[in-house]
Amino acid sequence: MYYSETEARKLVIEAGLRLLENKLIARTWGNISARISKEEFIITPSGKAYDRLTPDDLVKVKVSDCSYSGNVKPSSEKGVHAAAYALRSHVGFIIHTHQYYASAVAAECRSIRKAPCAAYALPGTTKLKRFVADAIRNNPYENMFLMARHGTLILGSDMDEAFARAEELENKCKGLVEARVRLNAAEADREFDTSKVNIKALPFIKVVSDPYIMKCCEKGKTVGSYIDDFAQIVGPDMQVVDCDEWAVERTLLGYSTNQTARGLMGKVPMTGALDRMGGQQPALNSAIGRNAVLVKGVGAVCAGKTKSDAEAIAMIVSKNCAAACYTKYAKPLGSIDARLQRYIYLTKYSRQMEA
Repeated sequence: MYYSETEARKLVIEAGLRLLENKLIARTWGNISARISKEEFIITPSGKAYDRLTPDDLVKVKVSDCSYSGNVKPSSEKGVHAAAYALRSHVGFIIHTHQYYASAVAAECRSIRKAPCAAYALPGTTKLKRFVADAIRNNPYENMFLMARHGTLILGSDMDEAFARAEELENKCKGLVEARVRLNAAEADREFDTSKVNIKALPFIKVVSDPYIMKCCEKGKTVGSYIDDFAQIVGPDMQVVDCDEWAVERTLLGYSTNQTARGLMGKVPMTGALDRMGGQQPALNSAIGRNAVLVKGVGAVCAGKTKSDAEAIAMIVSKNCAAACYTKYAKPLGSIDARLQRYIYLTKYSRQMEA
C-alpha cells in the first residue's frame, strides 16, 4: 500500500524530471511527494531545482504535524500535502504543479467539472492548507484540484495515476482557454534592439511574442498579477510601452518614462533612491522595479540575472497573459498582496535559490 523510503525517494526524483520534460512545472515551482506509511511521506525540498536533486535532498515529513528532522528544509507547501494524505488514505503520490493552462483557469477562482477550486490564500500559509483541505473534504470523489491564482493539486494512488490526471486536467483546461479566448493573427512586426537595454543586475534579455502576449500588447493596458508566481518573479503588474529601448529599460528599473527625462533627469529614478544597478535594493525593487515589460508590436521583454532566469520569466509572463485573456469573473491580485509576495520572493526565496 505504501512505498518503501528508498523507492519513494527514487520516484520523487524521477517524477521531478518527468514533470520538467512534460512542461508541467519549471525550475523549482511546484512540489512532489510520495507516501511511505500512514504517518509519513517524502517530499521535495524548498528552493532546489528538480534536475539537480539527489535522494538525500528529499525530506521525510510527518502527516500529523508536518514535523521533520535534518538540515534540509521541505517544501513550503508540505502542509497541503499532509492535509491530502490525512483525508485520503488511498492516496500514495501527490503532485502540486503550476502547469500552464490549468494555472490560467485557476486564476478565475472557480471550480470546473471534475476539478474543484480551493480558495486563494498566500502560498505556504496555514490558511492555504485549510482551504485545500476544505476542497478535498467537500469533494470526496475528486482527485484533481485547482488552487485559485496558484496552480493545481493532483492526487493519485501511485505516480503514474497522478501523472495521468495532471495531463488530463491540462488538456481539459487548454480546451477551456482556447474556447473562450479568440486570438488574433497579430505577430511581432517591429525591430527591438536588446543590446540597448543595459541593466547591470539584469544582463540577460529574452523577447517572447506568443499569441496571448501579443493580445495583451494589443490591448495596451497594464496587466495585473493573475497568478501569484507572476507577482513574485516578475512584479505586481506589467506595463505596456511603445517600441522604444530607452523606455523599456527605464520601465524595468522603475524610472520615469517622461520624454523630458531623456537628458540629465533621465539618470534619476522616480524614488530618488533606486540606483542604476537595479534589483540590488529588494525593498525598493519590490515596489517599483519589474522583470518584464510588454512592448507594442514586439512582445514581452524579459530581463533576468541569468539566461535561465530570463527564460523562466518569459514562461511566467506568457502564462499570466493567458490567464489575463481567459479570466472574466475575477480580478488580479490586490496591489498590497502582490507587492508583499514580490518583496518576500526577492528578499528570501530568490536568495535561498542562489545559495
